[in-house]
Amino acid sequence: MLFSAIKKLCLTPKETLSRYRNNLKRSSAIQQGLLNISIFLISLFLLSIFTYFSVQNALSTRMDTNLQQKMVLLLERDSEEDDDDDDDYKRPPRALSQVRLDKEFHLVFPQRDLRLDDNKIFRKTGYSTKELSQLSKHFDVRYRFLVEHQEGSVFVVAENNDNDQDILKIVMSSFVLNGLIALILTALLVIYLANRSHRQIRRIEHVLEHAAQGDLKQRIGPTDKSNDLAHVSAQIDTMLSRLETSMSAMTDISANIAHELKTPISRLRHDLITALDQTEQGQDAEVALNDAYEESSHITETFDALLRIAQIEGGARRANFAMLDLNTVIGNVMDIYVEVAEDAGMSLVFEEGLQGKLEQGLAEARQAMMINGDKELLVQMLANLIENSIRYCPEGTAISIACLTDGDQVKLCVSDNGPGIPLEDRENVFQRLYRGDKSRTDKRGTGLGLSLVKAIVELHGADIELVDNEPGVRVEMRFL
Repeated sequence: MLFSAIKKLCLTPKETLSRYRNNLKRSSAIQQGLLNISIFLISLFLLSIFTYFSVQNALSTRMDTNLQQKMVLLLERDSEEDDDDDDDYKRPPRALSQVRLDKEFHLVFPQRDLRLDDNKIFRKTGYSTKELSQLSKHFDVRYRFLVEHQEGSVFVVAENNDNDQDILKIVMSSFVLNGLIALILTALLVIYLANRSHRQIRRIEHVLEHAAQGDLKQRIGPTDKSNDLAHVSAQIDTMLSRLETSMSAMTDISANIAHELKTPISRLRHDLITALDQTEQGQDAEVALNDAYEESSHITETFDALLRIAQIEGGARRANFAMLDLNTVIGNVMDIYVEVAEDAGMSLVFEEGLQGKLEQGLAEARQAMMINGDKELLVQMLANLIENSIRYCPEGTAISIACLTDGDQVKLCVSDNGPGIPLEDRENVFQRLYRGDKSRTDKRGTGLGLSLVKAIVELHGADIELVDNEPGVRVEMRFL
């Protein structure tokens, strides 16, 4: 893919440069790439300077050590000459111009000869580097000198350091060449990454633009990349899926409200008109007004349930989540509904299997039933299931609640031995305002009880399923 980016850059350089120039101010990938290249160039420059001076210092130290050793030998030899008056030893020329060009040379002359133009450079003792044009007619020769003044004489040792300069040039040339190669490869890599990010960003912009216009079916889609943009894309797709579901639910709610509340509102209007006519005729309108009040209460209850479901599905209640024990929630519900069930001629029990487990080890059982959730919503969920059984089951029905562990999950069950729910209705009973078998709907309800239960279960990331209790129905909920 990197070669395709190179080919694309070579084929359409004007279009590529124009696109990058237009997107420079808004493309984070390009800006990050330019920042990386700038940091690389600055680092390379500083590293080159450091390496240059390090190599130069190492070469100078090596040469200065050699010069120091040669100076020691020169001083010893001159001292031996003075002591032994050896005629075989001849002093080097007194003028620098008389020295034969060589890789190295040495001089010994009286200090009075420092006044000669050729010897002026030796007036300062110590190490120095000079270019001596007088040693060559065609080019300057660079030497490293060590000068000592002792007992009226000047001692000079010198060595050609052009090789050291060549080494430094090779080092710097290598840095420049490697830097250019690395810069080109880095630039191509930045272009490739910028192109890839640009395509993905354009896809995200396209999807968001259509979503803003109301097309919530658009999706960015899966990608084989594993980066921040891929993660953001997945989150956007998840958000759009939830928005599409919410919008579909709102559309269904609007249709259901228009359909389901048309009759209650018509009855309310009829009751009010009847009460008004009876009042004008001097008759007692109390019955008609009571009917109107009941209809208005039913309408209000329906709206409240719909709004509560919408609030739960919106996820606003997640802020109230905390670690809690389902056994405590069940205990709170049992305290309220045991007597309600008895008044309806039914029984509500906590399943004996769990009671035995609680007797054997209360702390262990409680620890196994801990989940992260909203206590108020869970109480309402259980209350709706129990009220649903009380409302639609005959007298003598036994209602039971069980809570147990199932692997890594916590399984909560509410069951009854009533008439049950037909198999064809089990998937539809969770729909808003749905009413199935008339044998279970002889008493008035909103048709939103199980819809609210499902919304609470899904808010907690759990699963819900209706199964046959033989007889009756059992609602099973599995919490992670």
